[in-house]
Amino acid sequence: MESIAVNWEALDSLVTDFAKSENLIEDAQSPLSSPSTTTFASRLLIRQIRRLLESGDIDSAINLLGVHAPSVLDDHRLLFRLQKQKFIELLRKGTEEDRDSAIHCVRTALAPCALDAYPVELCTDVFMLLVTVLRI
Repeated sequence: MESIAVNWEALDSLVTDFAKSENLIEDAQSPLSSPSTTTFASRLLIRQIRRLLESGDIDSAINLLGVHAPSVLDDHRLLFRLQKQKFIELLRKGTEEDRDSAIHCVRTALAPCALDAYPVELCTDVFMLLVTVLRI
């Protein structure tokens, strides 16, 4: 199969235009920054967020998103998935303190996000998760 050359500048421009049209990123570029510089900075930011998520540092990833792309966090389903991953990472650590933190996370962050993201569908799932974790 032949390798097709990709025009990365055009692709980046399309993705950026779409993200702006969907209000996923803010449209506040300084007149001095070129599109390639902005694209490079965006790629670095995305890479940094991805690495934080892969390493289990969900809070730092959420904070970084809040600073650089706060509208992304308006998506309740995405925020729910991030909070769910935070809960999983806390449970993976396995200590008593982290287990307590996981329970606190479920009560204060995950359950409210679930209700916003999936008002009816996940109520029973979240309840069952709480029952399983707390062994009620």
